Amino acid sequence: MSVLSLPSVIPISVVIIARNEERRLGDCIDSVRLLTDDIVVVDSGSTDRTREVAESHGARVVYHAWEGYSEQKNFGNGLAKHDWILSLDADERVSIKLADSFRRELSADPSCDAYRFRFKNFFAGKPVRFGAWNPESHVRLFDRRKFSWNSDDVHEGLQGTADCRIGCLEGVMLHFTIEERAQLAKKTELYASLFAQKARQRKKSVSWAKIWLNPEWRFFRDYIVRLGLLDGAAGWEIAFEAARYTHLKYSRASTATVGHRILVRTGFATVAMALAMIGYASVSLLASKLSHTLQARVESFDPNTRSTAHQLAALDDDYEDAGVVLPLDDDGVA
Repeated sequence: MSVLSLPSVIPISVVIIARNEERRLGDCIDSVRLLTDDIVVVDSGSTDRTREVAESHGARVVYHAWEGYSEQKNFGNGLAKHDWILSLDADERVSIKLADSFRRELSADPSCDAYRFRFKNFFAGKPVRFGAWNPESHVRLFDRRKFSWNSDDVHEGLQGTADCRIGCLEGVMLHFTIEERAQLAKKTELYASLFAQKARQRKKSVSWAKIWLNPEWRFFRDYIVRLGLLDGAAGWEIAFEAARYTHLKYSRASTATVGHRILVRTGFATVAMALAMIGYASVSLLASKLSHTLQARVESFDPNTRSTAHQLAALDDDYEDAGVVLPLDDDGVA
């Protein structure tokens, strides 16, 4: 079946959870309006024009008091007209190529029960090509008869039946995740607190190595090994906040479980922590200097260093490098 013969509207429902998203929600809805006749926005108590914007762009809005990410999404799934669900956040946009993939798969009997696709992330309007946010893919298109969202407050995800099949689609989801560093820092604090709360409930103990050595490894891995420094200032901010998140989540979990005795049990631990902090500062300083030099060279010959307007105009761009926002698994040393 050619792209020209594909149906415009396919049997899927788009479910978006939102709160105070009047600036971004309209563009999100517009990116899927030609795909479906059913767009559901689950609003958790916006105080701005979120409801008016959603309705003016063709969505139906339902209020539901905040109970958690998974609970909001499952609530929206229950209101959907169709069994196939496309789950979106207000800062996400479906590219043209990805929309064509949706049409191709769902215009007849789907070959799978859910589909995974790549994400292309933006930091302050610029695409992120390296570091912790690359690559990333998620399952966001699924049959609600086979899948539902789990109850994890920190890493909500889909859980499927034993016989479910997951396929992959071409195209990318455009994710305008962070507009400024303060927004990223706020997410760091939020997710670190959620992690500590979960650790307290599970009574998980935390070693001093996780608190002080894992953040160093996380920064080194994201900024140096994964070439985050080639993304310039954005790469630095992303790697720094990822390391800070790793430190905060473990330190707060430690306080919530076994108190400060983990940190002061022996003189060796105290010395090790001091050395770890010095090492972290040294690596950070070196990486910062390397970033300025290498980024200048990359920008001098990289044909992809185009204006933001130019990049956003090509929504059907077959760009295959993407990434994820906090939190990520640490792959730490402890």
